[in-house]
Amino acid sequence: MSSQSVGRQLVFTCALVCMFVLSGCGGTKVLKEAQPIQTTQPLATVSDQQVTAILDWVIVRDGPGTWAKNADWDEYLLRIRNLSDQPIQVIRVIVVDSLDTRIESQPKRKQLVKGSKQTARRYKDSGIKVKAGRGAGTMLVAGAAVTVIGVGAASVVAVSGATVAGSAGAAAGGLLLLGPALAVGGIVRGVRNSAVSKQIEQRQTVLPLELSAGEELPLNVFFPLAPSPGMVELSYTDVTGEHSLTIDTSTALNGLHIGEPKE
Repeated sequence: MSSQSVGRQLVFTCALVCMFVLSGCGGTKVLKEAQPIQTTQPLATVSDQQVTAILDWVIVRDGPGTWAKNADWDEYLLRIRNLSDQPIQVIRVIVVDSLDTRIESQPKRKQLVKGSKQTARRYKDSGIKVKAGRGAGTMLVAGAAVTVIGVGAASVVAVSGATVAGSAGAAAGGLLLLGPALAVGGIVRGVRNSAVSKQIEQRQTVLPLELSAGEELPLNVFFPLAPSPGMVELSYTDVTGEHSLTIDTSTALNGLHIGEPKE
C-alpha cells in the first residue's frame, strides 16, 4: 500500500473515531433551536395586599420550553406584579420539596448539578428514586395551558463535520496526536458545559429584583431538582420590611421527578 493510501486511510479512521467520540460524549448540550413556549394559563397564582406571584411553567429535562438536552435542574418561570404604590424588591425564592427540604436557587451550572446529586442521594436514603423530568405531564393535567412554538429542538449544538475532518487531516499531517479518544471527549464536554453555563447566566434573573409601583416583571429562577415540590416561597421587601408569599404547587407539580417505585 502506498504512503498516500495509508495517509487517506489514517484520515478516514481519525474522522470516524472523532465522530464516534463526539456523538457519545453524553452530558448536557445546548439545543441548536430551543423550544419556545407560550403559556396562556398559569400553574398557580397567589396574592397578598402588595404582590401577586404567578408560576407560569417549570422547564424540566427535555420537556416543553427546554433549551438544553439532559438538563439536571429545573427552571421556574414566574411573573411578579407589584400591586402597591411603593417600590418593592424580590430578594429570595425557595422551593420546598416533598421531604420538606428547602432548596435554594443556584446561579451556576456546577452548583445546580451538585445540588441535584445531593437531592438524589437524600431521596435514595428515604427509599425513593429520583428521575429527572418524570411526572412533568402533571403540569398539563393540572390545567396549565402551554404551546410549543416551532420545531427543531432535537438538533443540538455540536462540532461540525468540517471541523472533524479538519482535525483528522491535522492528525494525518502529524499536527495532532489523536491519542486517547477520551481527550477529545473531554474537550467537547468542556465546550458544551461552557455553552450551558452561558445560557443559564443569560436566562436567570439576578436578585434582588426591584419593581416600581404597579410594575410586572418576569422572574426566571434555576433550582437543583426538587421532587414533587409542595410550595414555592418568595420573599420580598417594601418600606415596612420583609414579607413572604407562598405559592402552593402540591397539585400542579405533584409527582415531578419521582421515579417508578421498586417492586
